[in-house]
Amino acid sequence: MAQKNNKAKMILIAILVVGISALHYDTDLRHRYLHIFYRELYLLPIVLAAFWFGLKGALATSLTITALFLPFTLSHWDNLSPDDFSLAMDKILYNIVAVILGILKDRERAKHRSLLEAECLTGMGKAVADVAHDMKTPLTVIGGASRLIQKRMGKRDSSYEKLDMVIEQTERLENMVKKMLDFSRPVEVTRSHADIDKMIQKSTEVVVNAPGGARVKIHLNLSNELPTVPLNAMRMEQVLINLLINAVQASPDGETVTVSTSQEGGYVRIDITDCGCGIPNEQREEIFTPFFTTRKEGTGLGLAIVRKIIQAHEGRVEVLDNPERGVTFRILLPIGIE
Repeated sequence: MAQKNNKAKMILIAILVVGISALHYDTDLRHRYLHIFYRELYLLPIVLAAFWFGLKGALATSLTITALFLPFTLSHWDNLSPDDFSLAMDKILYNIVAVILGILKDRERAKHRSLLEAECLTGMGKAVADVAHDMKTPLTVIGGASRLIQKRMGKRDSSYEKLDMVIEQTERLENMVKKMLDFSRPVEVTRSHADIDKMIQKSTEVVVNAPGGARVKIHLNLSNELPTVPLNAMRMEQVLINLLINAVQASPDGETVTVSTSQEGGYVRIDITDCGCGIPNEQREEIFTPFFTTRKEGTGLGLAIVRKIIQAHEGRVEVLDNPERGVTFRILLPIGIE
């Protein structure tokens, strides 16, 4: 439905642009006031394009108008007469208006999207917290009882392996509940200055020593000249470990995950690069949505928590394509925020 509406809007803009241009070419030059009126009419499709499609749509419309009207301008050029100057200024004005209105509309959309996302996450966080609290107690009882019963029976007992399965699945659910509670709580951002490179080294050791962490090499390309950054060390280590585990799991055996750091303006930049199969463009935003996951054993909360923590530090996280394969998760943390 949205695609049909957008198509209809584009057709309307095209009709206006072509129709106004046709009026210019078909009207005798002696009717100067009509030409002035038609030139003002060009602002209508530019405004509509900015309102409906943002900067790209507005700029595409203004450039199209400039291209269509250029032959008319050149064919009636009179050595930069006052009329020629007026025509040239109109072309410049169309593009300036398109850029200004397009940028304002894009900013308004981004702000509106952020507000909707914040409201959605707040509501989701409350719902998740209620569900997690209700699940926590029975899971603790099931897991504790299963471990106690297993200790009292011998390994030869036919039910021993079945209890292993119960304990394993209970632990998985307990981990999911822990992440749900973690997601629902406000992020504490009590900060102290920390050395990012040392934090990455520590997080890397944790991942390498975790089950399955040794099957992929982790190469550190650290700056060693970064300023200390005010942040919550425990929370940021949680971010780094989560992204490193994701990179290791995404990369085939024997491949290399690269972690690099640098300073970019007023930000510290951390790049975590994997050698996996990549992430489709249409999923770049969805992967940060709670409960969205492409892994069978995934909870869909890891990256949502990552972005929540980074945003609480007034930073941002981006997903970039690698030249060959895989993706790079880029973290940008402001240096001067206390």
